[in-house]
Amino acid sequence: MKLTPRLQAIAELIPQGSVVADIGTDHAYLPIYLLLEQICQHAVASDINEAPLKQAQETIAAFNCHQRIDLRLGDGLDVLTGADDVDTVVIAGLGGRTIASLLDRGKNKLSQIKRVILQPMNEAGYLRLYLANNGFALVHEALVAEGKYLYEIILAKPGLEVERDPFRLSLGPRLLEKKPPLLPRLLKEKIRKLRTVYHSLQKAKKEDVTEKINEVEHQLHCLQEVLTSATKNTDTD
Repeated sequence: MKLTPRLQAIAELIPQGSVVADIGTDHAYLPIYLLLEQICQHAVASDINEAPLKQAQETIAAFNCHQRIDLRLGDGLDVLTGADDVDTVVIAGLGGRTIASLLDRGKNKLSQIKRVILQPMNEAGYLRLYLANNGFALVHEALVAEGKYLYEIILAKPGLEVERDPFRLSLGPRLLEKKPPLLPRLLKEKIRKLRTVYHSLQKAKKEDVTEKINEVEHQLHCLQEVLTSATKNTDTD
C-alpha cells in the first residue's frame, strides 16, 4: 500500500512494535499500512461518524486486516480502554483547537501513552502552546507538501518543553531549530494570511483597532525577520 506524503510522514515517526490508536481514522489507511509493513501488530481505529467507519471497515476487509484492527465508533480518546495497551496516539486532519480539546478531555487515557503524533489542519500554534503547558515536550516537527497544501506534523512525548516563548511556539521551535527546506514556504503563507488580516483591520471603521493593528504589524515584522534568516540558511545550504 502506498500512502500519501502526509500519512507517510506520520508513519515514519512510529517505532516498530508500537500499539497505535488512529483517532479519526477515515479510511484506516494508516493502521492498515502499519500492519502490512509489520511496524505494529495491532491497532485501534476510531471515528466519531458512522459513514467513515463503514468505509474503514470495507478497506480493512479488502486488505484482510480485520483481525488486527479494532474499529470503534466514538469521540476522541473515549474509545480507548486500559486493556488496549496503546502507546502511540495519532490524531491527524482536525483543527488544532479540536485536537487540543480531545487531548484535554482524554487526559485520563494518556497515562500509558509514550507519544502523540498530531497533524493539525490549522492553529498549530495553539496546539503547541497547549502541549507545552500540559506536560508534553515537542520532540520533532516536520513539514510535508501534498499538492498545493503544506502540513505541519508534531511528535510530542510526556515531558517538559524547554521553549516557552509564545512566538516561537506558534511557528514550531523544532522547525526553527532545524530549518527544513519547506520552512520559508510556511512562513510566507503565514505572512500572506496575516497581511490579509492587517488590510481588513485598516478598513474597519466601527471600532478602534489601533492596538490590534500595532500587534499585527509587530507579528509581521517578526515573521519577516525569521523568513529572512530561514532563506539565508536555505541558500547557504
